[in-house]
Amino acid sequence: MAWVSAGPLVNPAIDTILADTGAIVSGGGGNLQMIVASTVACVVVLERRNALNTANISSQIFPVAAADPYDLKIVVGWADGERFRLRLNAAITGSAQASLITD
Repeated sequence: MAWVSAGPLVNPAIDTILADTGAIVSGGGGNLQMIVASTVACVVVLERRNALNTANISSQIFPVAAADPYDLKIVVGWADGERFRLRLNAAITGSAQASLITD
């Protein structure tokens, strides 16, 4: 199991990466859990990135309400070297933290 987070961020800018798994060495797939909490409403984008980390393979937005943590666990597939990351869709004035957990 790997758990990654950029930690609590104050007033993060647009496109801030809140969490990034880094290249996942073993291809195939497994469980992916995302946890996001913020003091203000925000939108995060879950992105599946190619092995070169130069483009999205797929992405999905998730609106997050203020002071209402968002927790989602899904089963996904990935190829060797791909990664997942959570990106902030717009700058916020407040605090936010996100985590990605893979197993």
